[in-house]
Amino acid sequence: MKKILILTLVVIVSICGAQAQKKNTVNNRVPSVNGTNEDGTIHVNALETIELPMSYEGLHAPFIHALKERRTIRDLHEEEIPLELISSLLWSAYGYNRPDEMKRVAPSAVNVQEYDIYLFTREGIYLYNAEKNAILLMVKGDHRAEISQQKHFAVAPVSIVMVANYDRMGVFKNTEDRDFYAAVDAGYISQNIYLFCASAKLGTVACGGINRDTIHKLLNIKNGRAMLAHPVGMF
Repeated sequence: MKKILILTLVVIVSICGAQAQKKNTVNNRVPSVNGTNEDGTIHVNALETIELPMSYEGLHAPFIHALKERRTIRDLHEEEIPLELISSLLWSAYGYNRPDEMKRVAPSAVNVQEYDIYLFTREGIYLYNAEKNAILLMVKGDHRAEISQQKHFAVAPVSIVMVANYDRMGVFKNTEDRDFYAAVDAGYISQNIYLFCASAKLGTVACGGINRDTIHKLLNIKNGRAMLAHPVGMF
């Protein structure tokens, strides 16, 4: 009987130790290298997934009001933005307005949908997944100030960084066409962000002067380009 009890305790300790070691490994791991599938879609190994509320259904500001209120605002406050607004912001930027057809609110040349949308917050850097209506934690820690030398990035509670994934742009046979259409598509997304912020009484500014080398290293971008960034906050 004594031998059985000792053996049982040994097994329990071994199992608990293995589970603790597994937990520590998960908590301390770093993001895996972002890869690309054969069709150019990204596959990632996220640290954490946060499902977003479908809040955009209740937002019905008149379009003419958004146009009248659209403006650049750099003097942003540190006040946190509710998750419902962040969800609507991301959807307005690059969500699916026709999910059954996998078509987005922002057009893209030949429908290549080359952009990956990253959300920089105090907690970490998240990749927006429009299909699952979620954000995936890719890098832990506050990296907002590393986006640019412009001070509003360190102040704004969130920033959107738009990354063109050139692996999805194989239809364009030369660099000039690829760069041109990526720049055009960035403009569509940027204007969507501006109009949403105008409707939601948020401030934002489109910034091309960003630390691309730093961003590329943070996000492990191999064949792409961080095109624009938008700090977003109250004002």
